[in-house]
Amino acid sequence: MVGDGYLINKVNILKKNDANGNLKIVIAAAAVVIVAVLTVVAASGMVYIPVLTEILGTDEAVDLGIETDPLLFDNIVKEQGITLKDPVSQYQLTSNIIYSDTSPMDISLTSSDLSSYLQATNNEGPLKDIQVKLGDNNQAEMSAYLDLKEYGYDFKGPVYAEGSIFKASDNSISIDIDSAKVGLLPLPEGSTEQGEQELENLINSHLSKMPDLKIGTLEVSDGTLNFQGDFPRTADVVDE
Repeated sequence: MVGDGYLINKVNILKKNDANGNLKIVIAAAAVVIVAVLTVVAASGMVYIPVLTEILGTDEAVDLGIETDPLLFDNIVKEQGITLKDPVSQYQLTSNIIYSDTSPMDISLTSSDLSSYLQATNNEGPLKDIQVKLGDNNQAEMSAYLDLKEYGYDFKGPVYAEGSIFKASDNSISIDIDSAKVGLLPLPEGSTEQGEQELENLINSHLSKMPDLKIGTLEVSDGTLNFQGDFPRTADVVDE
């Protein structure tokens, strides 16, 4: 016969095994949650997580396949007779710029032209490695690597947006963003609308400083940005 002591010992062993099994399940579940959270964080590009960030490709701006070359920017400045009184790197979207010498301008820019211009003037600012892929019917895509630490915000990571740009008046433009992402994560509609308004205000704030600016034609067609009107030929960066 099997003694009572033997049965009690057997029950205790089974309870211990069940407890160990449950613990393993909890640990495994916790590990899955941690990996999921880290993946979401890495996917945003806002926080650098070794290996995972590189695997997800959120350590750099989205590549839209646009070739850029500083010489393209130099050629635009030379061909249009534009005078920049300061180093090119100071002409950022966030810089305070004084414009003058407005005269007629008729220019068409390819995606490479526009991206090269934006990189030459902005790569030392909060928006780096900007690429713009121009489409048709005023449609365009834009990608960049955004770093706002210098402005007091703990945010950095790749941003992407697609939408449209239109002439709003003789001296302003309108932007309509259809969708936007931070890293691999889509922005909520409310945040997209806020970003749309901020970008539109930023560009129009520059346009408002251009004396006698006249936007006759502004359109994106067949991969080209076409502008015809009156535009300043001289730019000077000043301290705030």
